[in-house]
Amino acid sequence: MGFTIKGLLEVPLFNQFMSKLLQEKAADLYRTKGVLGFVGQEDKFVFQGVHEQINFGPANSPWSEGEERISKMVFIGKNIDYDFLKQNLEACCQDPANSVVTMHKKSK
Repeated sequence: MGFTIKGLLEVPLFNQFMSKLLQEKAADLYRTKGVLGFVGQEDKFVFQGVHEQINFGPANSPWSEGEERISKMVFIGKNIDYDFLKQNLEACCQDPANSVVTMHKKSK
């Protein structure tokens, strides 16, 4: 299941959310990955993980000139609560009221 987030993420809020998610659901999250845009950061960030092991840092290439800073994330696993993830990702945005989090569910 994936998400597209139009709106910049707040670093502390995103880190808190991911830390809590991994503490509580690491056994159910087989794989996570994404490209992220953060408030106050010119760099594009990437992360990838398996269960609770996550690598996070600046991407090899920056945002292109004029490129919209859209974050994209994928969660692969079992017992994933789609609405919970969507609500928490919205809460990590700098301006939740004007951000758009689009959820892409895997078809069954």
